[in-house]
Amino acid sequence: MKLLLIPFLVALASCSSAPGPVIPKTKVERQMIGLLQKFDRWDENGDGQLTAPELKEAAKISGHSVEAILAFYDTNHSGGISLREAQAGYARVGEVEGKH
Repeated sequence: MKLLLIPFLVALASCSSAPGPVIPKTKVERQMIGLLQKFDRWDENGDGQLTAPELKEAAKISGHSVEAILAFYDTNHSGGISLREAQAGYARVGEVEGKH
């Protein structure tokens, strides 16, 4: 009887729908997904922190120095940027851009 249950469970699992792709509905959701994708791409060692060597590409793209990027985002002065700090900094970018 137990052997008959296994094919049934496999068949049932194959019929269920898998979760689809995340589709952002608002501009902020699109921006946050973009930030997460970039964060994951740049976090080369997967430690959850963007450190100076990992920020070289961001510096090239943004035109800001690695030191300036760290000074803006690294609010706890750990020497790296966590995803939480990146999100908080992303929310402050408009304030900085408005000053120029």
